[in-house]
Amino acid sequence: MQEKGEILFVNGRFPTLPAGTGGVWVRDGRVRAVLSRRDADALPAALPRVDLQGGVVLPGFNDSHLHLLDVGRGLDAIDLFGVRSPAELARRCADFLQSRRLPAGRAVYGNGWNQDLFEGSHALPTRADLDTLCPDHPLLLDRVCGHIMLCNTAALRAAGITRNTPDPPGGGIDHGPDGEPNGLLRDNAVELVRWLLPPETIDDCAEHWRAGLAHAAAHGLTSAQTCDVRSRDWPTVLAALEKLEAEGDLPVRLTLQCAIDTRAELQALWDAGYRPGAGGRRWKIGPLKLFLDGSLGARTAWLRRDYADAPGCRGLRCITLPAAMALASMADSAGMQVIAHAIGDAAMEEILAILQALAVRRPQDGPPNPLRHGVVHCQVTTPDQWDRLAALEAGALVQPIFLDYDHTIVTARCGPELAGTSYAFGDAVRRGIHVSYGTDAPVESLDPLRNLYCAVTRRPLAGGDPWQPEQAVSRSQALACYTQGSAWQEFAEQEKGRLAPGYLADFTVLDRDPLTVPEEDIPRLRVLATVVGGQFAYRAPGWGKG
Repeated sequence: MQEKGEILFVNGRFPTLPAGTGGVWVRDGRVRAVLSRRDADALPAALPRVDLQGGVVLPGFNDSHLHLLDVGRGLDAIDLFGVRSPAELARRCADFLQSRRLPAGRAVYGNGWNQDLFEGSHALPTRADLDTLCPDHPLLLDRVCGHIMLCNTAALRAAGITRNTPDPPGGGIDHGPDGEPNGLLRDNAVELVRWLLPPETIDDCAEHWRAGLAHAAAHGLTSAQTCDVRSRDWPTVLAALEKLEAEGDLPVRLTLQCAIDTRAELQALWDAGYRPGAGGRRWKIGPLKLFLDGSLGARTAWLRRDYADAPGCRGLRCITLPAAMALASMADSAGMQVIAHAIGDAAMEEILAILQALAVRRPQDGPPNPLRHGVVHCQVTTPDQWDRLAALEAGALVQPIFLDYDHTIVTARCGPELAGTSYAFGDAVRRGIHVSYGTDAPVESLDPLRNLYCAVTRRPLAGGDPWQPEQAVSRSQALACYTQGSAWQEFAEQEKGRLAPGYLADFTVLDRDPLTVPEEDIPRLRVLATVVGGQFAYRAPGWGKG
Protein backbone atom coordinates (compact mmCIF):
# COMPACT_ATOMS: atom_id res chain seq x y z
CA MET A 1 0.00 0.00 0.00
CA GLN A 2 3.11 2.22 -0.30
CA GLU A 3 2.36 5.15 -2.61
CA LYS A 4 5.68 7.02 -2.35
CA GLY A 5 8.15 7.40 -5.17
CA GLU A 6 8.04 7.75 -8.94
CA ILE A 7 7.26 5.24 -11.67
CA LEU A 8 6.52 5.42 -15.39
CA PHE A 9 3.94 3.13 -17.01
CA VAL A 10 4.71 2.62 -20.70
CA ASN A 11 3.81 0.47 -23.70
CA GLY A 12 0.09 0.52 -23.02
CA ARG A 13 -2.92 1.47 -25.10
CA PHE A 14 -4.86 4.42 -23.71
CA PRO A 15 -8.25 4.72 -25.46
CA THR A 16 -9.53 7.49 -23.16
CA LEU A 17 -6.40 9.65 -23.70
CA PRO A 18 -5.20 11.57 -26.75
CA ALA A 19 -3.80 9.61 -29.66
CA GLY A 20 -0.06 9.20 -29.35
CA THR A 21 -0.05 8.84 -25.57
CA GLY A 22 3.06 6.90 -24.66
CA GLY A 23 3.05 6.73 -20.91
CA VAL A 24 1.67 7.77 -17.54
CA TRP A 25 4.17 9.24 -15.10
CA VAL A 26 3.22 8.64 -11.46
CA ARG A 27 4.62 10.36 -8.40
CA ASP A 28 3.55 9.56 -4.84
CA GLY A 29 0.42 7.72 -5.92
CA ARG A 30 -0.89 10.38 -8.30
CA VAL A 31 -0.57 11.04 -12.00
CA ARG A 32 2.20 13.60 -12.50
CA ALA A 33 1.87 13.71 -16.28
CA VAL A 34 0.39 11.99 -19.30
CA LEU A 35 3.20 11.83 -21.84
CA SER A 36 3.67 11.40 -25.54
CA ARG A 37 5.89 8.54 -26.64
CA ARG A 38 8.71 10.96 -27.37
CA ASP A 39 8.47 12.64 -23.96
CA ALA A 40 8.27 9.31 -22.19
CA ASP A 41 11.38 8.07 -23.97
CA ALA A 42 13.21 11.28 -23.03
CA LEU A 43 12.85 10.76 -19.27
CA PRO A 44 15.96 9.62 -17.38
CA ALA A 45 16.76 5.94 -17.74
CA ALA A 46 17.02 5.72 -13.94
CA LEU A 47 13.28 6.37 -13.58
CA PRO A 48 11.61 3.01 -12.82
CA ARG A 49 9.39 1.80 -15.64
CA VAL A 50 6.58 -0.73 -15.92
CA ASP A 51 6.01 -2.31 -19.31
CA LEU A 52 2.25 -2.70 -19.80
CA GLN A 53 2.88 -5.08 -22.72
CA GLY A 54 0.23 -3.55 -24.94
CA GLY A 55 -2.53 -3.78 -22.35
CA VAL A 56 -5.53 -1.46 -22.57
CA VAL A 57 -5.44 1.10 -19.77
CA LEU A 58 -8.71 2.58 -18.47
CA PRO A 59 -9.56 4.71 -15.43
CA GLY A 60 -10.16 2.31 -12.57
CA PHE A 61 -13.64 0.86 -12.18
CA ASN A 62 -15.54 2.21 -9.18
CA ASP A 63 -18.56 0.19 -8.00
CA SER A 64 -21.06 2.65 -6.53
CA HIS A 65 -23.02 0.09 -4.50
CA LEU A 66 -22.17 -3.40 -3.35
CA HIS A 67 -21.62 -5.39 -0.15
CA LEU A 68 -17.94 -6.28 -0.38
CA LEU A 69 -17.61 -7.72 3.10
CA ASP A 70 -20.57 -9.98 2.36
CA VAL A 71 -18.76 -11.06 -0.82
CA GLY A 72 -15.89 -12.21 1.38
CA ARG A 73 -18.21 -13.83 3.88
CA GLY A 74 -20.00 -15.64 1.08
CA LEU A 75 -16.77 -17.29 0.00
CA ASP A 76 -16.81 -19.04 3.41
CA ALA A 77 -20.53 -19.93 3.39
CA ILE A 78 -22.75 -22.56 1.76
CA ASP A 79 -22.75 -21.69 -1.94
CA LEU A 80 -26.33 -21.94 -3.20
CA PHE A 81 -25.91 -19.99 -6.44
CA GLY A 82 -27.36 -21.80 -9.41
CA VAL A 83 -29.25 -24.53 -7.53
CA ARG A 84 -31.96 -25.98 -9.77
CA SER A 85 -34.32 -27.54 -7.22
CA PRO A 86 -35.12 -27.65 -3.51
CA ALA A 87 -33.55 -31.11 -3.43
CA GLU A 88 -30.26 -29.77 -4.80
CA LEU A 89 -30.41 -26.94 -2.29
CA ALA A 90 -30.74 -29.40 0.59
CA ARG A 91 -27.99 -31.63 -0.81
CA ARG A 92 -25.52 -28.74 -1.03
CA CYS A 93 -26.26 -27.89 2.60
CA ALA A 94 -25.78 -31.48 3.70
CA ASP A 95 -22.51 -31.78 1.76
CA PHE A 96 -21.20 -28.58 3.32
CA LEU A 97 -22.05 -29.78 6.83
CA GLN A 98 -20.40 -33.13 6.20
CA SER A 99 -17.23 -31.54 4.84
CA ARG A 100 -16.90 -29.10 7.75
CA ARG A 101 -17.78 -31.60 10.50
CA LEU A 102 -19.40 -28.89 12.61
CA PRO A 103 -20.80 -29.78 16.02
CA ALA A 104 -24.55 -30.36 16.22
CA GLY A 105 -26.43 -27.21 17.07
CA ARG A 106 -23.96 -24.84 15.34
CA ALA A 107 -25.86 -22.42 13.12
CA VAL A 108 -24.64 -22.19 9.53
CA TYR A 109 -25.14 -19.51 6.87
CA GLY A 110 -25.59 -19.91 3.12
CA ASN A 111 -26.72 -17.69 0.27
CA GLY A 112 -27.52 -17.50 -3.42
CA TRP A 113 -30.65 -19.61 -4.05
CA ASN A 114 -33.30 -18.32 -6.43
CA GLN A 115 -36.58 -20.19 -6.86
CA ASP A 116 -37.07 -18.70 -10.33
CA LEU A 117 -34.14 -20.82 -11.50
CA PHE A 118 -35.71 -24.07 -10.26
CA GLU A 119 -36.60 -26.58 -12.95
CA GLY A 120 -40.34 -27.23 -13.03
CA SER A 121 -42.09 -25.46 -10.18
CA HIS A 122 -40.87 -22.02 -9.13
CA ALA A 123 -42.49 -22.27 -5.73
CA LEU A 124 -40.46 -20.98 -2.81
CA PRO A 125 -38.70 -23.73 -0.84
CA THR A 126 -39.70 -24.32 2.78
CA ARG A 127 -38.23 -25.87 5.90
CA ALA A 128 -39.74 -29.21 4.86
CA ASP A 129 -37.27 -29.30 1.97
CA LEU A 130 -34.34 -29.09 4.40
CA ASP A 131 -35.31 -31.04 7.48
CA THR A 132 -34.72 -34.60 6.28
CA LEU A 133 -31.08 -34.06 5.25
CA CYS A 134 -30.26 -31.27 7.70
CA PRO A 135 -32.10 -31.79 11.00
CA ASP A 136 -29.38 -30.93 13.51
CA HIS A 137 -27.84 -27.59 12.50
CA PRO A 138 -29.85 -24.37 12.32
CA LEU A 139 -29.62 -23.25 8.69
CA LEU A 140 -29.95 -19.59 7.69
CA LEU A 141 -30.07 -19.44 3.90
CA ASP A 142 -30.41 -16.10 2.15
CA ARG A 143 -32.14 -15.84 -1.19
CA VAL A 144 -29.85 -14.27 -3.80
CA CYS A 145 -31.43 -10.85 -3.23
CA GLY A 146 -30.90 -10.91 0.54
CA HIS A 147 -34.56 -10.09 1.20
CA ILE A 148 -35.86 -13.60 2.02
CA MET A 149 -34.16 -16.10 4.29
CA LEU A 150 -35.01 -19.81 4.33
CA CYS A 151 -34.60 -21.56 7.68
CA ASN A 152 -34.99 -25.18 8.70
CA THR A 153 -36.98 -26.30 11.72
CA ALA A 154 -33.84 -26.37 13.89
CA ALA A 155 -33.34 -22.65 13.26
CA LEU A 156 -36.96 -21.74 14.00
CA ARG A 157 -36.90 -23.72 17.24
CA ALA A 158 -33.59 -22.23 18.35
CA ALA A 159 -34.95 -18.72 17.72
CA GLY A 160 -38.26 -19.45 19.43
CA ILE A 161 -40.35 -18.64 16.35
CA THR A 162 -43.83 -20.17 16.55
CA ARG A 163 -47.20 -19.70 14.92
CA ASN A 164 -47.86 -16.96 17.49
CA THR A 165 -44.73 -14.90 16.79
CA PRO A 166 -45.86 -11.55 15.37
CA ASP A 167 -44.39 -10.06 12.22
CA PRO A 168 -41.80 -7.44 13.14
CA PRO A 169 -42.15 -3.95 11.62
CA GLY A 170 -40.95 -4.04 8.03
CA GLY A 171 -40.75 -7.84 7.97
CA GLY A 172 -42.83 -10.94 7.52
CA ILE A 173 -42.99 -14.56 8.73
CA ASP A 174 -44.53 -16.91 6.17
CA HIS A 175 -46.83 -19.70 7.35
CA GLY A 176 -47.89 -22.99 5.82
CA PRO A 177 -51.44 -24.30 5.38
CA ASP A 178 -51.28 -25.65 8.94
CA GLY A 179 -50.64 -22.19 10.33
CA GLU A 180 -47.09 -23.03 11.40
CA PRO A 181 -44.08 -21.01 10.23
CA ASN A 182 -42.80 -22.58 7.01
CA GLY A 183 -39.22 -21.36 7.34
CA LEU A 184 -39.41 -18.26 5.12
CA LEU A 185 -38.58 -14.91 6.72
CA ARG A 186 -38.85 -11.66 4.80
CA ASP A 187 -36.72 -8.54 5.20
CA ASN A 188 -36.65 -7.33 8.84
CA ALA A 189 -37.92 -10.70 10.12
CA VAL A 190 -34.45 -12.09 9.31
CA GLU A 191 -33.16 -10.36 12.44
CA LEU A 192 -35.22 -12.84 14.51
CA VAL A 193 -32.72 -15.58 13.63
CA ARG A 194 -29.51 -13.84 12.60
CA TRP A 195 -28.27 -13.80 16.19
CA LEU A 196 -28.03 -17.62 16.04
CA LEU A 197 -24.88 -17.38 13.91
CA PRO A 198 -21.59 -17.53 15.84
CA PRO A 199 -20.33 -14.01 16.58
CA GLU A 200 -17.70 -12.82 14.12
CA THR A 201 -14.40 -11.90 15.73
CA ILE A 202 -12.25 -9.03 14.49
CA ASP A 203 -9.80 -11.54 13.01
CA ASP A 204 -12.64 -13.44 11.29
CA CYS A 205 -13.98 -10.20 9.87
CA ALA A 206 -10.54 -9.12 8.70
CA GLU A 207 -10.18 -12.37 6.77
CA HIS A 208 -13.56 -11.83 5.12
CA TRP A 209 -12.58 -8.27 4.22
CA ARG A 210 -9.31 -9.58 2.81
CA ALA A 211 -11.09 -12.16 0.65
CA GLY A 212 -13.61 -9.64 -0.68
CA LEU A 213 -10.95 -7.04 -1.42
CA ALA A 214 -8.77 -9.52 -3.30
CA HIS A 215 -11.79 -10.64 -5.32
CA ALA A 216 -12.59 -7.02 -6.20
CA ALA A 217 -9.03 -6.19 -7.24
CA ALA A 218 -8.89 -9.30 -9.44
CA HIS A 219 -11.92 -7.99 -11.33
CA GLY A 220 -10.45 -4.55 -11.98
CA LEU A 221 -12.08 -2.54 -9.20
CA THR A 222 -9.92 0.24 -7.80
CA SER A 223 -12.69 1.72 -5.63
CA ALA A 224 -15.82 0.32 -4.01
CA GLN A 225 -18.67 2.11 -2.28
CA THR A 226 -19.67 -0.71 -0.02
CA CYS A 227 -22.65 -1.11 2.30
CA ASP A 228 -21.13 -3.09 5.15
CA VAL A 229 -21.45 -0.80 8.18
CA ARG A 230 -24.65 -1.98 9.85
CA SER A 231 -26.31 -1.50 13.19
CA ARG A 232 -25.73 -5.07 14.27
CA ASP A 233 -21.93 -5.28 13.99
CA TRP A 234 -20.29 -2.00 12.98
CA PRO A 235 -17.70 -1.95 15.81
CA THR A 236 -16.26 -5.29 14.64
CA VAL A 237 -16.44 -4.36 10.96
CA LEU A 238 -14.59 -1.08 11.44
CA ALA A 239 -12.02 -2.54 13.82
CA ALA A 240 -11.22 -5.22 11.25
CA LEU A 241 -10.84 -2.60 8.53
CA GLU A 242 -8.48 -0.55 10.69
CA LYS A 243 -6.48 -3.69 11.38
CA LEU A 244 -6.04 -4.35 7.65
CA GLU A 245 -4.97 -0.78 6.94
CA ALA A 246 -2.44 -0.89 9.77
CA GLU A 247 -1.02 -4.03 8.14
CA GLY A 248 -0.89 -2.32 4.73
CA ASP A 249 -3.47 -4.70 3.32
CA LEU A 250 -6.14 -2.54 1.67
CA PRO A 251 -5.69 -3.05 -2.09
CA VAL A 252 -8.92 -1.20 -3.03
CA ARG A 253 -10.20 2.19 -1.89
CA LEU A 254 -13.44 2.06 0.10
CA THR A 255 -16.27 4.45 0.86
CA LEU A 256 -18.47 2.91 3.53
CA GLN A 257 -22.24 3.17 3.15
CA CYS A 258 -23.79 2.96 6.62
CA ALA A 259 -27.06 1.04 7.04
CA ILE A 260 -27.87 2.32 10.53
CA ASP A 261 -31.42 1.72 11.74
CA THR A 262 -32.06 4.30 14.46
CA ARG A 263 -31.04 7.82 15.41
CA ALA A 264 -29.48 6.55 18.66
CA GLU A 265 -27.31 4.07 16.77
CA LEU A 266 -26.26 6.73 14.26
CA GLN A 267 -25.24 9.01 17.12
CA ALA A 268 -23.29 6.15 18.70
CA LEU A 269 -21.39 5.66 15.44
CA TRP A 270 -20.50 9.35 15.35
CA ASP A 271 -19.59 9.44 19.05
CA ALA A 272 -17.12 6.62 18.42
CA GLY A 273 -15.29 8.91 15.99
CA TYR A 274 -16.85 7.66 12.76
CA ARG A 275 -18.42 10.86 11.53
CA PRO A 276 -18.96 11.61 7.83
CA GLY A 277 -15.62 11.66 6.02
CA ALA A 278 -13.66 10.08 8.88
CA GLY A 279 -11.41 7.17 8.02
CA GLY A 280 -7.95 6.21 6.92
CA ARG A 281 -5.75 6.61 3.85
CA ARG A 282 -7.81 4.24 1.71
CA TRP A 283 -11.22 4.22 3.40
CA LYS A 284 -13.74 6.72 4.69
CA ILE A 285 -17.20 6.89 6.22
CA GLY A 286 -19.68 7.71 3.47
CA PRO A 287 -23.47 8.04 3.34
CA LEU A 288 -26.28 6.87 5.56
CA LYS A 289 -28.12 4.06 3.77
CA LEU A 290 -31.88 3.66 4.24
CA PHE A 291 -33.69 0.46 3.28
CA LEU A 292 -37.18 1.46 2.12
CA ASP A 293 -38.31 -1.85 0.61
CA GLY A 294 -37.22 -5.33 -0.47
CA SER A 295 -36.64 -6.97 -3.85
CA LEU A 296 -38.71 -7.68 -6.95
CA GLY A 297 -37.73 -11.35 -7.09
CA ALA A 298 -38.93 -11.87 -3.52
CA ARG A 299 -42.08 -9.78 -4.13
CA THR A 300 -41.05 -7.54 -1.25
CA ALA A 301 -40.32 -4.50 -3.43
CA TRP A 302 -42.95 -1.95 -2.42
CA LEU A 303 -45.38 -1.17 -5.26
CA ARG A 304 -48.17 1.37 -5.48
CA ARG A 305 -50.49 -1.28 -6.94
CA ASP A 306 -50.85 -5.02 -6.38
CA TYR A 307 -48.33 -7.35 -7.94
CA ALA A 308 -49.72 -8.55 -11.26
CA ASP A 309 -48.87 -12.14 -10.33
CA ALA A 310 -49.85 -11.88 -6.64
CA PRO A 311 -53.17 -10.03 -6.15
CA GLY A 312 -53.40 -8.47 -2.70
CA CYS A 313 -49.62 -8.20 -2.35
CA ARG A 314 -47.82 -4.87 -2.69
CA GLY A 315 -44.52 -5.86 -1.11
CA LEU A 316 -43.04 -4.55 2.12
CA ARG A 317 -42.42 -1.09 3.46
CA CYS A 318 -39.29 -1.67 5.55
CA ILE A 319 -39.32 1.59 7.50
CA THR A 320 -42.07 4.10 8.27
CA LEU A 321 -41.94 7.52 6.66
CA PRO A 322 -41.52 9.34 10.01
CA ALA A 323 -38.62 7.07 10.98
CA ALA A 324 -36.95 7.40 7.59
CA MET A 325 -37.44 11.16 7.57
CA ALA A 326 -36.01 11.51 11.08
CA LEU A 327 -32.87 9.57 10.14
CA ALA A 328 -32.42 11.44 6.87
CA SER A 329 -32.90 14.80 8.56
CA MET A 330 -30.39 13.96 11.29
CA ALA A 331 -27.79 12.90 8.73
CA ASP A 332 -28.45 15.88 6.46
CA SER A 333 -28.09 18.33 9.35
CA ALA A 334 -24.70 16.83 10.17
CA GLY A 335 -23.48 17.06 6.57
CA MET A 336 -23.87 13.33 5.94
CA GLN A 337 -25.01 12.16 2.53
CA VAL A 338 -28.15 9.98 2.41
CA ILE A 339 -28.85 7.21 -0.08
CA ALA A 340 -31.90 4.96 -0.07
CA HIS A 341 -32.61 1.47 -1.35
CA ALA A 342 -35.73 1.87 -3.49
CA ILE A 343 -36.78 -0.84 -5.95
CA GLY A 344 -40.57 -0.50 -6.15
CA ASP A 345 -42.35 2.61 -7.41
CA ALA A 346 -43.94 3.20 -3.98
CA ALA A 347 -40.49 3.21 -2.38
CA MET A 348 -39.35 5.60 -5.11
CA GLU A 349 -42.22 7.93 -4.19
CA GLU A 350 -41.14 7.84 -0.57
CA ILE A 351 -37.51 8.76 -1.18
CA LEU A 352 -38.56 11.51 -3.58
CA ALA A 353 -40.77 12.94 -0.82
CA ILE A 354 -37.85 12.77 1.64
CA LEU A 355 -35.45 14.45 -0.78
CA GLN A 356 -37.99 17.17 -1.54
CA ALA A 357 -38.47 17.81 2.18
CA LEU A 358 -34.71 18.17 2.62
CA ALA A 359 -34.46 20.43 -0.44
CA VAL A 360 -37.01 22.97 0.85
CA ARG A 361 -34.73 23.60 3.84
CA ARG A 362 -32.00 24.93 1.53
CA PRO A 363 -31.50 28.58 0.64
CA GLN A 364 -33.63 29.37 -2.39
CA ASP A 365 -30.65 30.69 -4.34
CA GLY A 366 -28.56 27.56 -3.73
CA PRO A 367 -28.55 24.04 -5.13
CA PRO A 368 -31.34 21.73 -3.92
CA ASN A 369 -29.01 18.86 -3.07
CA PRO A 370 -25.47 19.92 -2.12
CA LEU A 371 -24.85 16.67 -0.23
CA ARG A 372 -25.63 14.65 -3.36
CA HIS A 373 -28.26 12.45 -1.73
CA GLY A 374 -29.24 9.63 -4.05
CA VAL A 375 -31.33 6.57 -4.76
CA VAL A 376 -29.97 3.04 -5.04
CA HIS A 377 -31.51 0.67 -7.62
CA CYS A 378 -34.28 2.86 -9.17
CA GLN A 379 -35.79 -0.20 -10.84
CA VAL A 380 -39.59 -0.03 -11.00
CA THR A 381 -40.26 3.55 -11.98
CA THR A 382 -42.41 5.92 -14.03
CA PRO A 383 -41.08 8.76 -16.20
CA ASP A 384 -42.34 11.47 -13.86
CA GLN A 385 -40.27 9.99 -11.05
CA TRP A 386 -37.10 10.32 -13.12
CA ASP A 387 -38.10 13.92 -13.90
CA ARG A 388 -38.38 14.72 -10.21
CA LEU A 389 -35.10 12.96 -9.44
CA ALA A 390 -33.41 15.12 -12.08
CA ALA A 391 -34.95 18.31 -10.68
CA LEU A 392 -33.61 17.40 -7.24
CA GLU A 393 -30.11 16.87 -8.71
CA ALA A 394 -29.99 13.50 -6.96
CA GLY A 395 -27.72 10.61 -7.86
CA ALA A 396 -28.97 7.33 -9.32
CA LEU A 397 -26.86 4.35 -8.21
CA VAL A 398 -28.05 1.66 -10.64
CA GLN A 399 -27.14 -1.92 -11.52
CA PRO A 400 -27.55 -2.75 -15.24
CA ILE A 401 -26.50 -6.34 -14.51
CA PHE A 402 -29.86 -6.84 -12.76
CA LEU A 403 -31.38 -7.04 -16.23
CA ASP A 404 -29.80 -10.46 -16.73
CA TYR A 405 -32.37 -12.01 -14.37
CA ASP A 406 -34.99 -9.34 -13.83
CA HIS A 407 -36.02 -9.14 -17.49
CA THR A 408 -37.52 -12.62 -17.01
CA ILE A 409 -39.82 -11.51 -14.16
CA VAL A 410 -40.55 -7.78 -14.36
CA THR A 411 -43.54 -8.03 -16.72
CA ALA A 412 -45.08 -10.86 -14.71
CA ARG A 413 -44.53 -9.00 -11.43
CA CYS A 414 -45.53 -5.48 -12.51
CA GLY A 415 -47.71 -5.89 -15.61
CA PRO A 416 -46.72 -4.67 -19.08
CA GLU A 417 -47.48 -0.97 -18.55
CA LEU A 418 -45.31 -0.45 -15.48
CA ALA A 419 -42.65 -2.85 -16.74
CA GLY A 420 -42.45 -0.76 -19.91
CA THR A 421 -41.25 2.30 -17.98
CA SER A 422 -38.96 0.44 -15.59
CA TYR A 423 -35.16 -0.05 -15.62
CA ALA A 424 -35.02 3.17 -17.68
CA PHE A 425 -31.30 3.64 -17.14
CA GLY A 426 -30.64 4.99 -20.63
CA ASP A 427 -33.25 7.70 -20.23
CA ALA A 428 -31.67 8.61 -16.89
CA VAL A 429 -28.32 9.26 -18.59
CA ARG A 430 -29.96 11.27 -21.36
CA ARG A 431 -31.83 13.37 -18.79
CA GLY A 432 -28.48 14.45 -17.39
CA ILE A 433 -28.99 12.65 -14.08
CA HIS A 434 -25.82 11.74 -12.21
CA VAL A 435 -25.85 7.99 -12.93
CA SER A 436 -23.29 5.67 -11.40
CA TYR A 437 -22.91 1.94 -11.89
CA GLY A 438 -22.69 -0.77 -9.25
CA THR A 439 -23.48 -4.46 -8.97
CA ASP A 440 -24.97 -4.98 -5.49
CA ALA A 441 -22.61 -7.96 -5.17
CA PRO A 442 -23.01 -10.63 -3.91
CA VAL A 443 -26.55 -10.30 -5.30
CA GLU A 444 -24.87 -10.29 -8.73
CA SER A 445 -21.28 -10.77 -9.81
CA LEU A 446 -19.09 -7.74 -9.10
CA ASP A 447 -17.45 -8.16 -12.52
CA PRO A 448 -17.58 -4.69 -14.17
CA LEU A 449 -17.32 -6.17 -17.66
CA ARG A 450 -20.52 -8.19 -17.27
CA ASN A 451 -22.22 -5.06 -15.96
CA LEU A 452 -20.99 -2.97 -18.90
CA TYR A 453 -22.25 -5.59 -21.33
CA CYS A 454 -25.78 -5.44 -19.88
CA ALA A 455 -25.73 -1.63 -19.97
CA VAL A 456 -24.76 -1.33 -23.63
CA THR A 457 -26.69 -4.30 -25.05
CA ARG A 458 -29.67 -4.77 -22.66
CA ARG A 459 -29.22 -8.48 -23.39
CA PRO A 460 -28.94 -11.37 -20.92
CA LEU A 461 -25.41 -12.60 -20.34
CA ALA A 462 -26.16 -15.89 -22.06
CA GLY A 463 -27.24 -13.99 -25.19
CA GLY A 464 -30.65 -13.56 -26.73
CA ASP A 465 -32.92 -10.71 -27.64
CA PRO A 466 -32.42 -7.33 -25.96
CA TRP A 467 -35.02 -6.13 -23.46
CA GLN A 468 -36.05 -2.51 -24.02
CA PRO A 469 -33.07 -1.84 -26.31
CA GLU A 470 -34.00 1.83 -26.44
CA GLN A 471 -32.67 2.06 -22.88
CA ALA A 472 -29.15 1.01 -23.93
CA VAL A 473 -26.29 3.50 -23.64
CA SER A 474 -23.12 3.87 -25.66
CA ARG A 475 -19.93 2.21 -24.49
CA SER A 476 -18.33 5.54 -23.65
CA GLN A 477 -21.41 6.54 -21.64
CA ALA A 478 -21.33 3.26 -19.74
CA LEU A 479 -17.63 3.63 -18.97
CA ALA A 480 -18.24 7.18 -17.76
CA CYS A 481 -20.98 5.96 -15.39
CA TYR A 482 -18.57 3.37 -13.96
CA THR A 483 -15.75 5.86 -13.45
CA GLN A 484 -16.69 9.55 -13.46
CA GLY A 485 -20.29 8.94 -12.33
CA SER A 486 -19.23 6.83 -9.38
CA ALA A 487 -16.54 9.34 -8.46
CA TRP A 488 -19.13 12.14 -8.39
CA GLN A 489 -21.35 10.13 -6.07
CA GLU A 490 -18.57 9.99 -3.45
CA PHE A 491 -17.38 13.61 -3.95
CA ALA A 492 -14.18 12.37 -5.60
CA GLU A 493 -14.57 13.63 -9.16
CA GLN A 494 -11.49 15.85 -8.75
CA GLU A 495 -9.23 12.86 -8.08
CA LYS A 496 -10.95 9.74 -9.45
CA GLY A 497 -12.55 8.68 -12.72
CA ARG A 498 -9.92 10.03 -15.14
CA LEU A 499 -6.29 9.54 -16.10
CA ALA A 500 -5.14 13.14 -15.72
CA PRO A 501 -2.45 15.11 -13.86
CA GLY A 502 -3.23 15.41 -10.17
CA TYR A 503 -5.64 12.47 -10.17
CA LEU A 504 -5.04 9.30 -8.22
CA ALA A 505 -3.03 6.78 -10.22
CA ASP A 506 -5.84 4.22 -10.15
CA PHE A 507 -6.38 2.28 -13.37
CA THR A 508 -7.39 -1.06 -14.81
CA VAL A 509 -5.45 -2.91 -17.51
CA LEU A 510 -7.41 -5.18 -19.87
CA ASP A 511 -6.27 -7.49 -22.66
CA ARG A 512 -8.57 -5.77 -25.21
CA ASP A 513 -10.48 -2.55 -25.56
CA PRO A 514 -14.14 -2.73 -24.40
CA LEU A 515 -14.89 0.37 -26.48
CA THR A 516 -14.14 -1.41 -29.76
CA VAL A 517 -14.35 -5.21 -29.40
CA PRO A 518 -17.49 -6.98 -30.66
CA GLU A 519 -20.12 -6.43 -27.99
CA GLU A 520 -20.49 -10.15 -27.30
CA ASP A 521 -16.81 -10.21 -26.27
CA ILE A 522 -17.11 -7.55 -23.55
CA PRO A 523 -17.90 -10.03 -20.73
CA ARG A 524 -14.99 -12.21 -21.83
CA LEU A 525 -12.31 -9.55 -21.59
CA ARG A 526 -9.49 -10.38 -19.20
CA VAL A 527 -8.21 -8.17 -16.40
CA LEU A 528 -4.42 -8.15 -16.69
CA ALA A 529 -3.74 -5.80 -13.81
CA THR A 530 -5.32 -3.44 -11.31
CA VAL A 531 -3.24 -0.47 -10.19
CA VAL A 532 -4.13 1.62 -7.13
CA GLY A 533 -2.00 4.58 -6.18
CA GLY A 534 0.58 3.58 -8.77
CA GLN A 535 1.05 0.16 -7.15
CA PHE A 536 -0.21 -3.20 -8.34
CA ALA A 537 -3.26 -4.36 -6.41
CA TYR A 538 -3.59 -7.33 -8.76
CA ARG A 539 -1.62 -8.92 -11.57
CA ALA A 540 -2.93 -11.79 -13.65
CA PRO A 541 -0.84 -14.96 -13.25
CA GLY A 542 2.05 -14.90 -15.67
CA TRP A 543 1.49 -11.32 -16.81
CA GLY A 544 4.07 -8.56 -16.47
CA LYS A 545 6.92 -10.79 -15.34
CA GLY A 546 10.17 -9.72 -16.92
